[in-house]
Amino acid sequence: MSAVFSTEDDTGWKACLQLSLKKQTEKTVLGKCEHFGPLRVQRPFYPEGHLAHIYILHPPGGVVGGDQLNIKINVQQNAQALCTTPGSGKFYLSAGAWAEFNQTLKIESGASLEWLPQENILFAGAKVKTRTKIELQDDAKFIGWEVNCLGRPSSGEIFEHGAFDSQLEFYHNQTLILVENQRVLNQQMLTAAAGLRGQAMQATLLAFPCDENHLEAARHTLTELNATTLSAVTLIDGLLVMRVLSHRNENLKQQLICIWETLRPLLLGRDAVAPRIWAT
Repeated sequence: MSAVFSTEDDTGWKACLQLSLKKQTEKTVLGKCEHFGPLRVQRPFYPEGHLAHIYILHPPGGVVGGDQLNIKINVQQNAQALCTTPGSGKFYLSAGAWAEFNQTLKIESGASLEWLPQENILFAGAKVKTRTKIELQDDAKFIGWEVNCLGRPSSGEIFEHGAFDSQLEFYHNQTLILVENQRVLNQQMLTAAAGLRGQAMQATLLAFPCDENHLEAARHTLTELNATTLSAVTLIDGLLVMRVLSHRNENLKQQLICIWETLRPLLLGRDAVAPRIWAT
C-alpha cells in the first residue's frame, strides 16, 4: 500500500489505514480496505439500513513519541457513511520525538460522511502533531468533529510540559474554505485569552453545506442547553463552524452530540441514530 511516513524518527510504530466506501445497490459497502501496522476497521454495521457505520480501531490503545498514524478515507459517489472510534485516543509522555497523526477525508459528489471520533487525550509530556484535511466535491455533505484534551482534568493532571501542533483544513471543490492552526508549546498558552483560557478540552465541529437556517437551529440548541462551556457557532461560506472550550468531558461531548442531533435531520434528512459503540 502507498503509505508515506516521516523519516525524522524510525523508532516508533508506523500505521496506515486506507478505506474506500462505495454504493452497491442501495447499501454502502467497503470497496477497499488496506492497512499497515496497528490500525484496523471492523466490518460495517447497518443500524439505519443502507448507511454504513464504520468503527476504526487502534489495538495498542495508545501512542508514544515516534509513532505515526495515517488514516485515509474516500467516500465515493452517492455512498453514505458514519465513522467513529470505540474509545478515546491516548498520547503518552514522549522521550523527545513527536507522535504524528494524519487524517485525509475525501467525499465525492452525492456522498455524505459523518466523522465522529472519540476525543484524543494528551498526557502531560506528550509531543503530538496532527494534520486533518477534509475535501468535498460538488454536493457532497459532511458533519464531523475533532476533540482534544490537554492533560487529564479528572485526575488533576495539567499539561504543564509537552507540545501540541495541530492543523485542520477544509476544502470544497479544491477551494480552501477554512484552515485552523493551533500550537501549544508552553504553559502560557493554556491560560492565555488567545489560547485555551484555562480549559483543558477543546473541540471543533464542522457541517457543510449550511445556511442561516442551520446556524439559527444550532444557536437555538445551544441556548436551550444552557451549557457552562465556552462555545460559539459561526457560518463561513456555507461551512458551519462550532468551537467549544471546556474543563469537563461529559459536558463538551453532550453539547457536540446535541448539535449533531439538531443538524443531521436538516442536512442529511435522517434522524439521529447514535452508534451502538457509544453505549458500551
